[in-house]
Amino acid sequence: MTMHHATTEIPLHPAAATLARGDGSNPVRIVVATDFSQASSRAMQWTEAIASGRSAEVTVVHAIDPTPLGRSPEAEGLLVRRAEERVVASCSSLAMHGVRVAAHCAIGRPWSVVRDAIDQTGADLVIVGNRGLSPIKRTLLGSNADRVLRTAQCPALVVHAMDMQPERLRVLIATDFSIDAEEAISAFRRVFVRSAIRLELRVVHVTIPPEALANIDTPLLEGPDWPSIESDATESVARVAEEFRAHGIETSYAVVRGSAARIILAESRTWRADLLVMGRHGQTGFERFLMGSTAERVLHGAMCAVFTAQKTEVPARTGVKKALIA
Repeated sequence: MTMHHATTEIPLHPAAATLARGDGSNPVRIVVATDFSQASSRAMQWTEAIASGRSAEVTVVHAIDPTPLGRSPEAEGLLVRRAEERVVASCSSLAMHGVRVAAHCAIGRPWSVVRDAIDQTGADLVIVGNRGLSPIKRTLLGSNADRVLRTAQCPALVVHAMDMQPERLRVLIATDFSIDAEEAISAFRRVFVRSAIRLELRVVHVTIPPEALANIDTPLLEGPDWPSIESDATESVARVAEEFRAHGIETSYAVVRGSAARIILAESRTWRADLLVMGRHGQTGFERFLMGSTAERVLHGAMCAVFTAQKTEVPARTGVKKALIA
């Protein structure tokens, strides 16, 4: 639970005032978490690229881990003020580019502080850095990025320390045609297609290879019509690609047999993707039983930034302390 917090709106540079007017549309509301690491520095750069040249409102959030030394009100206030100075300084580039930005610092667990900020701002997107904990450490200790993804309803962008934001963003969209995948594509369109970022896209769907089911005694899966299944899948990914081509974006597509997570990760590396887009929960049911959680495996194995979203509801939290100043 957050114990002490402060929020400061960053004044725009006079030369950037006209840029802040945006394009007349509803502003995209972004929460970006920073711990002053290289990964969070990259997250700030991606935030600037997404927010610049459009109507946008950014809240930069920093959490101060509670410690025995910081339990008095005086100590809490001092910790928050010092952190706030660093966060405000990190926001200067956003303000210079005409982005309306506020710095928010709070004492509390990082994932909880970020989640509070998402709830209070009604964020359309949260951007977090991934420090790349090893699988064992992640299992034992958890990850702030993982906790944010599991508890936040809004779309999320996870950025690694080496994830540059290039002039032309190569984006791999992985879809299993689930409601979460559809929501991820829709959210990506709202966030990125309306930005000033140049895009090149590839849409991929992975089907289960027939041999994966050969030794499974399941009547429901006897004699599947694989040519028909793959033909329908090809038509579906082609429709997704055509929707992006209608926006003037170069888009290719493919249907590939294999293990979903393995194929998606291989495609992202072979195609040199800068960003991978997929539903947060991935496929469910029997396919998930065979392959595990595709979305989770991809998120932990990706060598590029990952954008995820979901349609399914996240369980509501109770007793959440209001974190931001209205």
